[in-house]
Amino acid sequence: MTEQVRTTLFGILKLIPFAIVTAIIVLLWVDDFLCFIMSFFCFWIILPAIVLSIVFFIKGLRWREKWQRIAVVWSGLNLLMLILYFLVQEPNQRCNPDIMAAHYEEHHTEMEALHRYVQSAIADSCEITLEFKGNRVEMFHVRDSNGNYSSHWDKEARQQRDSLMAVVGLSQEEYKNIRKQLKDMGCIGFEYSQSSPEWLTIWFRRVGFGLYSYYILNRPATDEEKSSAMEDWLPIPYNDHCFFRYEGGAVGPISFPKEVREEFLKKHKPW
Repeated sequence: MTEQVRTTLFGILKLIPFAIVTAIIVLLWVDDFLCFIMSFFCFWIILPAIVLSIVFFIKGLRWREKWQRIAVVWSGLNLLMLILYFLVQEPNQRCNPDIMAAHYEEHHTEMEALHRYVQSAIADSCEITLEFKGNRVEMFHVRDSNGNYSSHWDKEARQQRDSLMAVVGLSQEEYKNIRKQLKDMGCIGFEYSQSSPEWLTIWFRRVGFGLYSYYILNRPATDEEKSSAMEDWLPIPYNDHCFFRYEGGAVGPISFPKEVREEFLKKHKPW
């Protein structure tokens, strides 16, 4: 192997970290939740790739070799894709109780209407968890009237959609109406059980590993429920009919941080 060939191969190998970073950014555009999952389990590959990309970019500014010039241009493209992602996705990539309150005030009538519609559509003794990404179902869990529970994600959820709808008594029209109502109110999914028909959980937004939700009550909260909500560190009570909830994932807090909860309740008294 000649010196020129060895130099070329060595230069190509140095571009691998840039390819890994590009793949992660592309995955972030395609499916941010899957990107976070991949990053969590493959951090021992991704972190060195990011570090090496930065190092090679700095060295590449000298423009001594062809691979260094490629590295600088590639770094610029990666940075541009990342900036564009945050510019385009930013509104849906953050959340807090203030954002949830503003959204609820704008859409609470539609949330109440969805509650009534779901209650009439789901068969007796059944429960359902349904999540969409755009018009595509991402999660479809059901419990039938005999108490049998099954969970389905992604491709499996889409393939078995019709049979899962039949389990809980949803017609094609009802399914489409629920999907449209969620989309119109800017939410991604819901949970409902006929064993607790007064409650509907509406999934508002996923940010990283966390999920922000509204707990909607179709009657005024009882004194006991109010007292429990104020003492519990998980939900944030907003009013007699609505509670905010944050559920964390594999990393980060598992609920609203205490200081966030307390600060919001200082500004907004639920009753």
